[in-house]
Amino acid sequence: MKKKILDAFKEPVRTQDNLINLLIGGVLTLIPVVNFISMGYLGAKLKKNIEQNKSSVKWDENIEKLFVKGAFLTFICLSYVIIPVLLLFLSGRFMVTLSGGRFLSLFYFRGQVMNIIGTLLLLIALYLLPFAVCLYLEDNDLKKAFKPRKILEKIFLIIKEYTVVYATIIALLAVSIIVLFLLMNWLAGLLTGGFIFFYDGMVISGILSKFFPRKAITISLLEVSEE
Repeated sequence: MKKKILDAFKEPVRTQDNLINLLIGGVLTLIPVVNFISMGYLGAKLKKNIEQNKSSVKWDENIEKLFVKGAFLTFICLSYVIIPVLLLFLSGRFMVTLSGGRFLSLFYFRGQVMNIIGTLLLLIALYLLPFAVCLYLEDNDLKKAFKPRKILEKIFLIIKEYTVVYATIIALLAVSIIVLFLLMNWLAGLLTGGFIFFYDGMVISGILSKFFPRKAITISLLEVSEE
C-alpha cells in the first residue's frame, strides 16, 4: 500500500509528458472558470484509470467535455463542503465580532458550538467526497455522487486502506494550504497556488484510482449489519 501511495506522489513528475500536463494544468487552475477545464482533465484521467484504460487524456481534444466534467465535479465538491464551511464562517463571526472578544458571552459559546459542528461535518464530508467523485465518474451519473449508502458500501470494502488514503489526502491538502498561506507572501502564493493544487489533484487522482473498488466488486450494507 505504501508503494502505491508513493508512486502516486511521483507520477506527476515522472515523465516529460506528465510535467507538461502539470504545467498546463497549473496555468489553467490559476484562471477562474477556465479552471473547470483542469478539473475536468483530472476527472477524465481518474475515470480512465478506474476503467483501466491506459490511453492518455489530451488537453486539445474535447475541451468542452472537459469543461462540463469539471463544472460537475466542482458542483459535487461544493455541495459537500458548503454547509460545513458556512458554519465555520458563522462561528468565526460569532466568536470574534458578535461576542466583542468576551469569552464568557453567549455569542462566543454559540460560536464554539458551531465551530465544533462545522469541523465534524467538514471531516465527514471530506471522508465521503473522494468515493462520491469516483462513483459519479464511473457511470457519469451525478445522482450516484449523492447516495451515501452506495459510497459507504465501497468504503467498507477497503475500510482500513481507505482510512489511510483519507488521512493522506487531508495531510496533503493541509500541507499545501500551510505552504501557500503561512510560508509564502500573497504574490508567491498566487503565482504558485495553481500548480500546487493541480499537483495535489494529480496525486489524489492517482491514489484513488489505485484503491477505488471497481464495478465488479460490491458489498451490501445489509449483509454487513446481519453479520
